[in-house]
This record gives sequence, structure tokens and C-alpha cells, in this order.
Amino acid sequence: MSLSRFVYYSAIIGGWAALAAWAVLEAVLLRGGSEFGAGVVTATGAVVGAAIGAGLNLVSGMANAQWRRQIRRAAAGVLGGGIGGALGGLAGQAIVFLTDPSDANLPFVLALGWVVMGAAIGVAEGSCDRSITKVRNGLLGGTFGGLLGGLLFAPVSHAGSDLSGRALAFTILGISIGALIGLTHVALRQAWLTVLEGFRPGRQLILGQTVTMLGRGDHLPLPLLGIAGRDIEAEHARIVRTSDGRFAIEDNHSQIGTLVNGKPIHGAAALVDGDLIRLGSNILRFSLRSGRGERAVASPVGAKPPAAMPLPPPPPGGKPQSPPSAPNVPTSAIPAKPPSQSGGRIPPPPPPPRRPV
Repeated sequence: MSLSRFVYYSAIIGGWAALAAWAVLEAVLLRGGSEFGAGVVTATGAVVGAAIGAGLNLVSGMANAQWRRQIRRAAAGVLGGGIGGALGGLAGQAIVFLTDPSDANLPFVLALGWVVMGAAIGVAEGSCDRSITKVRNGLLGGTFGGLLGGLLFAPVSHAGSDLSGRALAFTILGISIGALIGLTHVALRQAWLTVLEGFRPGRQLILGQTVTMLGRGDHLPLPLLGIAGRDIEAEHARIVRTSDGRFAIEDNHSQIGTLVNGKPIHGAAALVDGDLIRLGSNILRFSLRSGRGERAVASPVGAKPPAAMPLPPPPPGGKPQSPPSAPNVPTSAIPAKPPSQSGGRIPPPPPPPRRPV
């Protein structure tokens, strides 16, 4: 999916997941406004965190159609979000116990419990992909999303009736965590791919891992279309991020090879912003954001700077030949330009010389 849709789906799925968790809690634990004890608060945080974590992990893997991989992603989200939500609930109860109820800063302090849950959800998403960059971005987005949702939770929950207020408060909490995690991933992206031609043009993939494999395999983060052995391989090429933050692409010994800007690559080929990668009938555009926030100059398609023409090899035992130069022509041999006449007519040629008698 595109990056804008990724943020949109993260917010929507986060809100729906939190609303579904509230419905379960209302039927099993809360029972229409029962007393909130330590066990109820801890269980509430665990269930809400598990639901939001599972939903956001599934959004990140929507480009992958392999159901087993999606189940593993959902399980990782349930585990990370559930643990974070339980810890956040315990932290919230401890804050309530240690804080004066008349303190004006109580809503801000209580929001710290949701901050713990949001941070854990963001870390679980990055850990599932084994990407340090996604862990960092998810941690930042989940922290700010939990803080925003936590600050809005108390006033929203008391805005209407107990039932509708809690439903709206949990929904806003899920939307805040999902939207902020998605926005952080998009805002802090360094490099990404955009499908221009092939299966579902417009799809985008943030290159947050050290090695990103490209091909038609269902287990890949951006599956492409092609005929095995004739168009594109299951694992056709890989994009590698070096230690200095640069990116290079390598062909994975495919039968038809990989083209960058219309030229086949041999070994590792460095990528710059705007390069076009062709894998069979699929064309991807590589985009890169430099560390200074400036975009690198895009290389035109198939228009690499031409190399200088090599000189011919020197003769045996001789000196290297220099480039051929224009022949020296005496200036007297160059015919003078005929003088212009009025009216633009060319003067007649002079009479032929007479032969001596």
C-alpha cells in the first residue's frame, strides 16, 4: 500500500481494535461500570494492548499474503501489546495510589500508564520484522500516541454516559497510538520503493531492514508478479543498506538479471534517489532521503555519464598514441569567401587564364 494509506489504515485498525477490546471487556470485566480494582485495570490494559498490537502488526504485513506469516505477526503483536498493556495498568494503579486525587497534574500522570502500553506496541511491531529502525520509530510513535490518547481518555470517558464515554475513549486511544506509530514510520523513513509498473502500481515499501529481498515470493514484504524462470524469480534481487547509510542492489543469480536505469548490473550497484529498478515486467523507483534532509540528484533513466573514449593500444616498443587531431591546412589553401554584392547575387566566376602561344 502507499505510505499515506499505511498511516490511514494504522489509525483505523488501531481504533477498531481498541473498540473491539472494549466490547469484550464491557461484557466480561467492566459489566456496565463495576468498580475498577487493580486486577480489572491490569486486565483492561492487557486486553486493549493485545488487540491494538495485533491489529497494527497485521497492517504492517498487509502486502504479504502468506497467512502463516500473518499469524506470527498477530501473535507477536498480542504478546508485546498485552505485556505492555498489563505493565501500563499496573503503573497507572501505582500512580493513583501514590498521587493526591486533587492534584491538577493527575490526568497527565495517569496518561503515563497508556504511554507504557503504546511504547510496547511500537516495539513489538519492529521486533517482528527484526529491524532496529522500526523498533526505534515504533517506540517513539507509540510513546507519543499513548500520551495523546491517555490525555484525552479521562475527559472523553466522562463526556457522555459511562457506556458511550468509555467506548469513545478507548477508540480515540487506539486511533492515537496507531496514527502516531504510522506517522513516525513515514516521517523518519530514509529510503523506500514505489511500484510503477507490475502488480498493483502505487504500492510502497519502507526500506527499514539491513537486507530487503525482492521477488515474487509470498514471504517477501513486497511480492511482485512474474513467471518463474522466465520473468522473475522467487528471490530475484536484494537491496542492502551499508553501515554508512547508503544502499546498493545485487542480483540474486537470476536467469534474466536485474536492470537499473535500463542497464544490467553485475555485482553490487549503488543506488541514488530516482533510480529505476526493473525485475522482469516490474519497475520500481528507489527514493532516498539524505541525512541533511536534501534529496540526492536523480539519475535519468538510461543516461549515465558517458565514459571517455579509450585510446588505441600503443604499438609494440613504441610510445602511446595521442588522440588524433585535425590536419594542418595552410591558410592560403582555404578559398576566400566571395564578397557579397548588392541584391544578394553571386558574382560570375573569373574567365579562364589564356594559354601561352
